[in-house]
Amino acid sequence: MLGKRLGIDLGAGSVRAVVRGEGLTITEPSVVVRHRRRGYAAAGMAAAELAGDPEMELIRPVGAGAITDLEAVGALLHQLVNRAAGRQRIFRPDVVMAICPSMGGDDRLAILDICARIGTRTAYLIDSPIAAAMGAGHAPSGSRGYLIADIGAATVDVASLASEGTIAGRTLTTAGDALRDAVARRIEEAHGAVIDPAVAEDIVASLACVGPHEERRMPVQAGVGEGSVTLSIASVEVADLVDAHARQIGHAIEEVIDETPIPLRRGILEEGIALCGGGARLEGLDRYLSIQTGITVRVAPDAPTCVIRGTQAAVENLDVLRRSFMYIR
Repeated sequence: MLGKRLGIDLGAGSVRAVVRGEGLTITEPSVVVRHRRRGYAAAGMAAAELAGDPEMELIRPVGAGAITDLEAVGALLHQLVNRAAGRQRIFRPDVVMAICPSMGGDDRLAILDICARIGTRTAYLIDSPIAAAMGAGHAPSGSRGYLIADIGAATVDVASLASEGTIAGRTLTTAGDALRDAVARRIEEAHGAVIDPAVAEDIVASLACVGPHEERRMPVQAGVGEGSVTLSIASVEVADLVDAHARQIGHAIEEVIDETPIPLRRGILEEGIALCGGGARLEGLDRYLSIQTGITVRVAPDAPTCVIRGTQAAVENLDVLRRSFMYIR
């Protein structure tokens, strides 16, 4: 096979791509800008840099488990495939793409159609929890069960997995972005000042902790220009929001375990629960979930890249997966 093989993690917050034999090549924000008169102008990092232009409309083409703008997804994937496989290519690439498991059939067919239109030879879809499990070193096999919680920007995807694929699953549409937005609203209500989403993300990264903890503070800038002020934000101001976020994940995990056949639960009890995605690094989350579920919970190594590393493993074993039609569609 002379064409390249690409793996793509189509996330709502970021999109990543790998090329077989070359490793991780691209990590870009999942955004596109459209000129208000001339159409699509750029995607990824280039789009983010143009976002302040009043002539440009910033679009996030993938939302909470669904496509929000089909044309924008096409523009994003077109640029991504061109960058990963090269614009001047003789042989068309094969693509394996990780997507949210709750994405509907129409969206899945639309993605496959887009891949055909932008010049791929074949395209396969793999649900992101399965890719995350493979990236965390737990490719489902045999009779053993695994449980993965992939905590991303737009969704939290929880799934129990075995050799036949997903056994039970839940998708929460309140994930990292929702926690960030809730923190921003809380600061506005408490201090009467508006903070940038990036500042709210810094607050979550620096102050958020699940469960009891010693109070911490950090200065943040609110407002712009002459109206800007420096606020001192305490971790206790957002503690209840963080705990509510963790409780939702815990309830989803408990529901998935309850729906998992007892023989497979034994594997989960022995192996524990793996947390993947950028939200897995929330301080105290693993400890809290372990207490709530009674099962050992661990953060997977390099949790934010589990899905793309698992997608890369699928790309490397595409012939095997394609013959057995395991995990891919």
